[in-house]
Amino acid sequence: RVDRRQRQMCIRDRAQTVLDKIRSVIVREVGCEEKDVVLDACWRDDLGADSLDMAYVMMEVDKLLEIHIDENDGWDKNSTLYETCSGIVRTLGETDRR
Repeated sequence: RVDRRQRQMCIRDRAQTVLDKIRSVIVREVGCEEKDVVLDACWRDDLGADSLDMAYVMMEVDKLLEIHIDENDGWDKNSTLYETCSGIVRTLGETDRR
């Protein structure tokens, strides 16, 4: 039986894996430093991203991962990268079930 803490760690690990895949896209489209692209970073406050930056990141991630991202799932400028990457993990899980 997997307890709640183990589930949270598993989700965090999967979110980190997604972030590792999309880090270069974020750096390129937002114009931030690679060292700042961590799960706890907030799009606006920590990375300086605005809505247009995020739209470009979303389009590039769509292409890179070959998925359609739900813009309402962690893609708010006040969201953290953990929230965004967790949304991508959920989308990838839904795609795998099709």
